[in-house]
Amino acid sequence: MAQLLGGVPAVLTTPGLTVHGRGAVLQRGGDRLLWDHAPAAVEGQEGISDAFLLDRDRDTVLIQSAQSGAVPVYVEVEDDQVTFSSVLDALVRTKPGGAAPDWNGVAEMVAGSGPLGGRTVIRGIDRLRPGERLVLDPHQPLRRTLEWQWPHLEPGAGSAEELAGAVTSSVGRLVGSGSVLSMLSGGWDSRLLLAVANDRSADADLQAYTTSSDTGTVMEELVAAQVAQHLGVPHQIVMPDRSQFGADLADFAAAADYQTSFHIWLVPLARAVLAAQRLRPEQMRPTVLDGLGGGLFIGSSFSDDHAGQPLVENRMAGVTRYLGAAERVFRPGVGRSLADRIRADAEPTVRRFLEHPYGHTLTAYLTRTVPGISLAPHALMARTGPVATPFLRSDVVSAALRLRPQAHAKDRLYPLLIGAIDPALSRLATAQAQVPWPRPHPRRISSTEAIRHLRALLLREPVRDLLAPSLMTAGPKYWRGLLATTAGQHLIRGLAVLSLWCDAYGDLMRDLDVQELV
Repeated sequence: MAQLLGGVPAVLTTPGLTVHGRGAVLQRGGDRLLWDHAPAAVEGQEGISDAFLLDRDRDTVLIQSAQSGAVPVYVEVEDDQVTFSSVLDALVRTKPGGAAPDWNGVAEMVAGSGPLGGRTVIRGIDRLRPGERLVLDPHQPLRRTLEWQWPHLEPGAGSAEELAGAVTSSVGRLVGSGSVLSMLSGGWDSRLLLAVANDRSADADLQAYTTSSDTGTVMEELVAAQVAQHLGVPHQIVMPDRSQFGADLADFAAAADYQTSFHIWLVPLARAVLAAQRLRPEQMRPTVLDGLGGGLFIGSSFSDDHAGQPLVENRMAGVTRYLGAAERVFRPGVGRSLADRIRADAEPTVRRFLEHPYGHTLTAYLTRTVPGISLAPHALMARTGPVATPFLRSDVVSAALRLRPQAHAKDRLYPLLIGAIDPALSRLATAQAQVPWPRPHPRRISSTEAIRHLRALLLREPVRDLLAPSLMTAGPKYWRGLLATTAGQHLIRGLAVLSLWCDAYGDLMRDLDVQELV
């Protein structure tokens, strides 16, 4: 078996099979296998999150997404060939005959989290879903199977102690293997991970970085500083430069392969980490500790809102939540078309888990975390070093889903888990609990510099054809008010990424007519 180690050029040679470098062609029955290595580390390496495996057993080759599915594995499957890569751009630029948009995937990028159900924004190129595998045997037709185990866990047999042990074990292995960089927002997830890391090794090389969220409040930076000071962990707050907004947007879009617009605000943090590494080139790159998935599997994020609405509609509304601002952003008909495309792809997932005890968790994971949010750590931050997402390790998820769903309600597990390590830290209120809505502090994305850049991206062809006339003629005050809302900001970010995607692939793309979205 060959485990693909991200960021580490490798060569594997066995009879009739060679893996090397950054290629992207797997020829069935041939003598050549070129591999594009994943930008993140792999499952089993000192607690680092799941990635994918390439396994050669005799004449059989297995390409497999792990149970988390968080590390992207893109594949193009044809009758006699499978092309695969951890970077979508590598497949787009080498696709025979040129690439064509997958308009459902594009709609889901603009107005949802990202392409759903294994789609990408490119027709004919898929992203392996959690637990999905391709089996290539020269003596049999190509087989494609889906073996996602998490939905089959039985709630009720677990305990908070078991969950605490799984988190502690996972993080403990990390601090024993080298330096660790915490992406510290000061919220429950990052706070829990840093507290465990600090507790597990007094000699651990820990450092914390915090930056300014475009959807949060300035209180996040203050709370993060309190957490780091309380734990005695070196801490750096990275303040983004308004004049750099356009460059940050472009860098994030390219890093995420234009699959999502989430977490653009992390780019300054990634730049700061890379700059620090250049000053110490002799040192190994630290493992990035990220709380991806904690809100779902530890907390109570996206719990069902029992407001009299049928459950299926309640969950579908969660998938299309950003389209509440559609009338202010899109010209008539566009919002309805985007909603129809997103709902068509989301409905099978919603209905599949409708009766599941953790249906809201699994639905949100497949429609929000995997397609979009996962690309912040596993595409952008992976450039700085190996990425660890302990909350998505199968042992942690198993312990979390073996609890009764009620045990997670109102985020009550966080104070319990943190309090066992540091009672004072468990009592420190989060930024979200301390700041009212709407947010009183304007963020960088609503600055004059950001508005000017976003407006320029949206008002040029072909994206301008999707815009509401009122938005096209509106001044900075109107744009600032729209960007101050979660839904409005998300849709504008999505359209900006669409504009950049058209720039990047306009010469390579067939049928690039955004009118398809109407």
